[in-house]
Amino acid sequence: MDNKKQKDRFLALGSLIVLLAGLLIVVFVVTQILKIIPPAYSKFIDAAIIAIISYVVIRIVLTYIRRVLGRFMDEATLHPIVFMVRMVGYFIIALAVIASFGIDISSIILGSTFLAAVIGLASQSVLANQFAGLLLILTRPFKIGDRVWIHAWQFSISFAVVAPKYFSSDFLYNNGFVGKVKDISINYTTLVTDGGEVVKIANNVLTQGAYRITSKTPVVQVRYEIPKYLKFELVKDDILKNLKQMSELKNEPFLAIDETTLNTYVILIKGEFNTIDPSIIRGKILEMLISTVEGKRLPNN
Repeated sequence: MDNKKQKDRFLALGSLIVLLAGLLIVVFVVTQILKIIPPAYSKFIDAAIIAIISYVVIRIVLTYIRRVLGRFMDEATLHPIVFMVRMVGYFIIALAVIASFGIDISSIILGSTFLAAVIGLASQSVLANQFAGLLLILTRPFKIGDRVWIHAWQFSISFAVVAPKYFSSDFLYNNGFVGKVKDISINYTTLVTDGGEVVKIANNVLTQGAYRITSKTPVVQVRYEIPKYLKFELVKDDILKNLKQMSELKNEPFLAIDETTLNTYVILIKGEFNTIDPSIIRGKILEMLISTVEGKRLPNN
C-alpha cells in the first residue's frame, strides 16, 4: 500500500513538472517567436510564471518536510517549523517577482525607507495581526492540542449565569472562549469549543489577552453533604472502592471530612483524572455518591 501511494505521488509530481514545462514552452513561443504579446507586457508574464513555479516548489518542499519530520515530531512541534519555512518561501517569491520587473532587490532590503515602512505599517491593524501571529508561533504560550480558556478585553460581554452553589468548586467560564486549539496561522488562531463550534480569533487579540491552559490530567474536586446519622466510617470504604473502579482515575484519591454543621458533615473528594473536561468526571462522582450514600438505610433507634 505504501509503495502504491509513493508511486502515485511520483506520478503526480511528474505530471506537474511536465505541465509546467509545457507551459514554459508555450509562453516562450508566444512571447519570443511569434511575438503575439507586446514586449511591454512580457514582464508581467515572466513575473506570473516565476510566481507560479516558485509557489509549486515551495509546496513540494513543505510536503517533503512534513513527511520527513513528521516521523520524529508531533503536530504541535512540527507546525512552527512548517510555518516559518512557508513565510520565508513567500518572502522569496515576493523578491523574485520584484526582481523580474528589473527592480534592484538590494536597495529594497537594505534601504532605510523600506525598513521604516515595515515598522510604520506594523502598527496598523492588519500587519500588527500578522506580527502577533509570528509572536505566538515563536513564544508558544499554548500549542496545538491544548485545551485553553482565552480571555481578552475585546470579549467584554458577560452572559447571565446561574449563581454557583455553595458546595460547588466549578470555575465559571462566563467570558471569553474555551476549547481545544486546532490551528495557529499567520492571521488567526482556530479554536474548537466543547460544543463543537469552530472559533477563529485574531492573533492581535490573543497577544493582549490572558490564557488558562487546562491540564490533560486535571485535579477534580467534589464536596458532598451527608447527614450525621450516617457515620463517616460506614460510607468511607464504599466511596473509595467505587472511586478506584473509575477508569479515568490516575492516582490514589483523597477523601476526608472537610466541614461539619449541626446535623450534617461535608466530605471532600479530590483526585487526578485522565480527562479533558472535568465536569464530566465531577458528574460521575456525584452520581456515584448519590447511589452510595442515599442507598444506606436509616439505622434503627
